[in-house]
Amino acid sequence: MNITRWTSRPQSAGDDGDFRYDVLRSSKTGIRLVQLQPGTGSRAISINLIESYVTGTGRVQYDALSYTWGSGARDKNIFCNGKRLPVTRTLWEALNRFRSPSEELTLWIDQICIAQDWLKERSAQVQLMGEIFKGARKVTVWLGDDYEDSRAGMQLAQQLLHISLYQQVSGLGPSDLETHGLPRQGHKRWKALAQILRRPWFWRTWIVQEVVLNPHVDLVLGTNSLTWEELERVVALLDGPLPRVWQIDQAITASELPFSRINRIRLRHQKLISRPATPASSAQHLDSLQQQDDQIYSEPNSYDGDADDAPDLLDLLLMSRDLGATDPRDKVYALLGLGNHGIYPDYTMSPESVFSEFALHTIGLVTAMIERETSAQGLAPSDHTLSCDTREVRRALILMSCAGRHNQSLKLASWVPDWTTNLRSRPLVFGLNLFGQRHRRFSAGGDRLGVFDWSPDNGLQLCGKLFDTVLAAGSVRLDQELLAASSVTAHDHIASWWQEAQLISRTRIVSSPGSTGYTDAFELMRRSVSLCKHGYYDPKSPNHHSSHPQSRNSLLDETDITAQPGHSALHTLTLGPTRGRVVFVTATGWSGDVVFVIVGAHAPFILRACGNDAYEIIGECYVQGIMSGEAMEMDWLGVVDIMIR
Repeated sequence: MNITRWTSRPQSAGDDGDFRYDVLRSSKTGIRLVQLQPGTGSRAISINLIESYVTGTGRVQYDALSYTWGSGARDKNIFCNGKRLPVTRTLWEALNRFRSPSEELTLWIDQICIAQDWLKERSAQVQLMGEIFKGARKVTVWLGDDYEDSRAGMQLAQQLLHISLYQQVSGLGPSDLETHGLPRQGHKRWKALAQILRRPWFWRTWIVQEVVLNPHVDLVLGTNSLTWEELERVVALLDGPLPRVWQIDQAITASELPFSRINRIRLRHQKLISRPATPASSAQHLDSLQQQDDQIYSEPNSYDGDADDAPDLLDLLLMSRDLGATDPRDKVYALLGLGNHGIYPDYTMSPESVFSEFALHTIGLVTAMIERETSAQGLAPSDHTLSCDTREVRRALILMSCAGRHNQSLKLASWVPDWTTNLRSRPLVFGLNLFGQRHRRFSAGGDRLGVFDWSPDNGLQLCGKLFDTVLAAGSVRLDQELLAASSVTAHDHIASWWQEAQLISRTRIVSSPGSTGYTDAFELMRRSVSLCKHGYYDPKSPNHHSSHPQSRNSLLDETDITAQPGHSALHTLTLGPTRGRVVFVTATGWSGDVVFVIVGAHAPFILRACGNDAYEIIGECYVQGIMSGEAMEMDWLGVVDIMIR
């Protein structure tokens, strides 16, 4: 008998009419599939649940359904193998939309095909999710029913698709609309299209894996539909082409539509699986060319993953950090089918344990490299020669830069990122973005990693230099959420931040390591981080004639938050180094929060004492005059070992 055709076992005589799952016959490759029975109108939705495999010649062909769970309440009933099965309203709407009047449809649906309350099975099935979506004939996306003028938005999308396909237009601006018979900027049809592209489905972490692994994706909204490639053409017309480099800087990608960010991962995945491996000699040649670049400015992909490898799990976590997940553990587990990792789903673990395990895995790759080198050469652990450009070291430093108390809501060690929160500030490990031309990079701790170890009793052991103590700090923060407010609100907050920064800087104007006899440290800092004299982020790139490129999605944005040329609230609140940060001044002494330069780290950190000679990370900081390794040359500042908890 073919196991793929078996239905679930009959229920016992004492059943109360509710469907109950049976254990899968194969815990390693077995899956369940939904056979959606024909029906129309108000007729009850009925399905049969059968078993199959993710691999093998005898497996049943199926389509995978991608949708949002909504509130999570299962307040609608369907019939499964003749028994009642509660499902969420959004899934009920999808089943009602896709069932055929005359034909049976075979689907894989996570909510039904996985016994969600059985943690062991749930963990095993999530491990198979990548193969499940890869093996489907296609992925059907349910964006929901029509609302908020969505029909008008889909009609506009079809019109834009026609322009892209048949008029060979690669981009549109406000001046092009009348020529192509499109509505004026700000028209309700543009707003309707913008609402479609920001529907809840696009903000789910799970969809990254679901649409990246399968080349055939259909998006359905009400009675209308588009393929993924068709929507890609529409967005490219408004958003411009994707950058040529792989960019994991979450602060940059956060300014994109979620569709564009997910599509970046999708296109990279398709490119990787369709090309032969790069010869080692070519890779070495590229490395030698990169080493010839200026030490202060480097190409945008210098820290953004390895061009010839599949995205690392850390890359994917950064790219998807502000996407949502009902279960915090799925912030990691939903990406396991895509990246390189050594992590397996386990829903018996807490979110804190999952995030800590991933951080320890990343740190452990570095400590293992140090142990191998020092053991082979008979060296002390502190005498290793690991460069900060080593892939594993670079990722460990990025991990620490994305942690800190100001980026956490869960109870975690301060060096462990909390993936349930958005980054409050753009990590300085990524340097300063100059609109895709060149990046300014920092190297406050030099180019070689220092002491780097971890123990369960003491925490993370590092070494570096205690530079100074924070004397005074501001309170006005430039949060990215201001972009959702009015133009006046965004600009007022930037003005308030700048006024406070100037006031605090006068608390202690001294000759810092970066001062000259003609310019004080604050003015030098303003210039160094590319702020204009009104506090806006305004980089001047030597390779870019205009530092004010056209803002993203000008046809879809409902408000213009750029008051005048050079005063871009959008750039300041997304790419700017002042986002989420305050100005502080230091005073010599060791009482209070301290500025610590970790050997090998790109930027200094603010640390706070937490007892027993240990510290916790508050976050990265910019200190004028020591961002290029100057502190490491100050012999009167000795290198000390510290414990980070």
